[in-house]
Amino acid sequence: AARIAVEAAGVKPGMKVLDACSAPGGKSFAAAINMENNGSILSCDIHDKKLSLISSGAQRLGIEIIETKARDARISDEALNNSFDVIIADVPCSGLGVIAKKPEIRSKDPKELVGLPEIQKQILENLSAFIKVGGVILYSTCTVLPEENEEVGRDFLSKHPEFETENFTVGNIASTNGMYTFWPNVDDSDGFFAAKIRRIK
Repeated sequence: AARIAVEAAGVKPGMKVLDACSAPGGKSFAAAINMENNGSILSCDIHDKKLSLISSGAQRLGIEIIETKARDARISDEALNNSFDVIIADVPCSGLGVIAKKPEIRSKDPKELVGLPEIQKQILENLSAFIKVGGVILYSTCTVLPEENEEVGRDFLSKHPEFETENFTVGNIASTNGMYTFWPNVDDSDGFFAAKIRRIK
């Protein structure tokens, strides 16, 4: 799933990339490999203690372009406005796409999941200020629920005419209207969702 997000985003050498919800680091590592260790990646997570996983992983892989920072993706920061070529927003979600690997998800209180779309919308809204004109936000989740996926994307686009979705192809998979839900029984992958959103003005 991490690889899919990076491929769909079109990360290339020399870019400035923000991995907004990065722990444990798979997306940042995949991006750095695609960037040939050339450019910069700011890998953030709300949990400070998880950042050491990213730093140690980068060191093990010989990656030198990753900087880590503890931050909440819902919090604005004018210093980051109009800064990034690509933002990877693999947001907190219900995790239902990986329930086969994490069966404990079945025991989650459904009430805990009700508020997730609002958090996801807040994150996408905040991160949209950080992307350069012409840049891409890759919004993704590890769930298959429309209310956490397509509906979040459509809500954002309805409020932001300066953004539009853009189709992507990963292997033999091609998106429709810039969005794609990966199903384990169809795509031989985790349940996963990706939307490629480009800032056009």
